[in-house]
Amino acid sequence: MKTKLLILLVFIGQYSISQTPITSGPDWTVTNLTSNQELNYPNTIVYMPDNTFWITERVGKKVVKVSTSGGSKTEMLDLTSLVHQSVSQDGLMGMAIHPDLYADMNTTTNNYVFLVYTYDDDPGAGVSKKFRVARYTYNSGTGTLNSGSAYTVIDNIEAGNDHNSGKIVIGPDLKLYWTIGEFGHNRTSRACLEIRSQYLPTSSSDYSDYKGKILRLNLDGTIPSDNPTLNGIKSHVYTYGHRNAQGIVFGSNGMLYSSEHGDKTDDEINIIASGKNYGWPLIAGYNDDSAYAYCNWSSYPANCGSYDANSCPGAYIDESTSAATMPNFQPPIGTYNSTVASEPSGGWLTWPTVAPSSINIYEGGLIPTWGKSLFIPTLKAGMILRTKLNAAGTGLEDGTYEEFHSGDERFRDVIMDPDGVTLYAITDNNKGTSRGVIMKFAYSGVLLSNNKTDVTKFSLSPNPATDNVKLTFQSSAFNPSVNIQVIDLQGKILIKENDLTNNSDINITNLSNGLYFIKIFDKDLKELKTKKLIVR
Repeated sequence: MKTKLLILLVFIGQYSISQTPITSGPDWTVTNLTSNQELNYPNTIVYMPDNTFWITERVGKKVVKVSTSGGSKTEMLDLTSLVHQSVSQDGLMGMAIHPDLYADMNTTTNNYVFLVYTYDDDPGAGVSKKFRVARYTYNSGTGTLNSGSAYTVIDNIEAGNDHNSGKIVIGPDLKLYWTIGEFGHNRTSRACLEIRSQYLPTSSSDYSDYKGKILRLNLDGTIPSDNPTLNGIKSHVYTYGHRNAQGIVFGSNGMLYSSEHGDKTDDEINIIASGKNYGWPLIAGYNDDSAYAYCNWSSYPANCGSYDANSCPGAYIDESTSAATMPNFQPPIGTYNSTVASEPSGGWLTWPTVAPSSINIYEGGLIPTWGKSLFIPTLKAGMILRTKLNAAGTGLEDGTYEEFHSGDERFRDVIMDPDGVTLYAITDNNKGTSRGVIMKFAYSGVLLSNNKTDVTKFSLSPNPATDNVKLTFQSSAFNPSVNIQVIDLQGKILIKENDLTNNSDINITNLSNGLYFIKIFDKDLKELKTKKLIVR
C-alpha cells in the first residue's frame, strides 16, 4: 500500500508561477464590460467579426450577445424548454461557430452554430441525463439563432452531474472535436462508480463508453473515415484516458491543445493526437511514479460509501505498474506546478491543483516576450495563467507559468481580441468581486513591430448591395490596412482602393446589377482573400 507522507509538498523540476499578477502593472488596464450578475453562469465566449461576444449561459440556458464595448446582453436563443440543469456542471455548455459564418456573417450557406447541452431523456420518471450536440442557423437580419432550425448532430450520450467537460471546437479539417469528462467517478458521493476512461467502445454504435474521451465527429454527427481504430473498432473516439478536459483550442500550426483537471495532483496541458491514451486513472500527468497512485474505490463496495480522499481501503496501483501494460500513452507538456514529490494531505483547497477551466492561444505577435502563448483560466486558484510555447508549438519553452491576472473570481473562459493587445474573460456567478461578468484586459505598453496583414476573417455587408458595401476583416497586424479590387466576371478591374481599414465603406453606385468579386491584397499586393458581391 502506498504510504501517505504528511510533509511539505516538494515541487519538482523548474516549474514556477510568479506571485505578482502582470495586469497589476502600469501597462495594463482591467475593466468590467458588464454589470455583476449580467450573465447567468457563462460557460463559453466567442469573439465575432461584428465586434460582439456570443456567450452560452450554462444555468441561464440561453445564447446571448454582448457588444465588445460593453453593456447589457441581448438574447439570441432560449433553450429553457430543452436544457436540463440542476447541478454545478450540467446545462448549456460548449459552442462552436462554422468557419463560413466567421468569414461572412451575412452568409446563408453554412451559417451554423453548434451547441452542447444536457437534457432529460425521460421526463417524469426521474432524471435520465444525456448529452446532445445541436446545430442552429444564424439569421443576420434579426441577429439571432433560429430556434426552429434545430438539427440534432448527435444525442443519447450519457451525461453526469460532475465533470461533464462539454467543450467543442471545429478544426481546420472541418471536423467537430468534443470533450467529455469522466463524471467525477471514484470520488466523494460517486466513489462507488467505476472510472471508464480506459474502456473503449465495442462497436461503432456503442456510445456507452464515451466517458473520459475526446470525440471527433463529422459535422453531421457521423464517424470520420480517418478516425483511429482502437481495440479493433472505429468510433467517434479520438483520444481516451482523460479526466475532465474543460478546454480545447487549435493553434495556427494545426495542433490541438487541451487543459485538463487533475485530482489532488497533476492538472495537465496536453497536445491531442489521434489514438493516444492520456493515462487516467492509471497515470496522472507524467509517468513519474511521484505522488499519484490509483485507488480504485469502486472495487470495494463495502467501503466506497465512506470515501476518504486521504486513504484507500485496498492496494494502490503505482504509475509504473500501469505503464507497463498501457498502449499509446501520451504524457502532458505541462502540469501547472501540480506535479509534486509526495502525496498531498488535507482538503482540496490545500492541494496544488489549480482547476483549469478552459484554454486559448495568443498568436497576436505584438506583446513583447509572449510569442505564442497558452492562456488558461482557473477555478480554484483564482488566476489566469500564461505559459509560452516553443517555436514549433510542440512543448513549453521553459516550463514557467506567469500569473497574468488574479482575483477571488472563478475564471470560466478566456478569449483573444483580433487586435493582438486585448483579452477578455468570463466569470462564474458564485464567487469573487466580479461575478457573472465579462472582464477586459487591455495592454498599452511598448509593441513589437508587426507589418504583416494576414486576414483571417472577411465579410461584406450588405450583400446583395446597391450603393455602398462595408468591408469588415480581422488580422493579427496592429492597425491593419488592405488594398482591394472589384472585378467583374470577365476579369476586368472596375474599382481599386488602397489602405482601407476595418469597417471601411466601398462606393459601388457606378456598378451595374450583377455578380462581382472583391479581392483583398496586402501592401505588397499579395492576394489574401476573395468574396463574391451581388449588386442589385
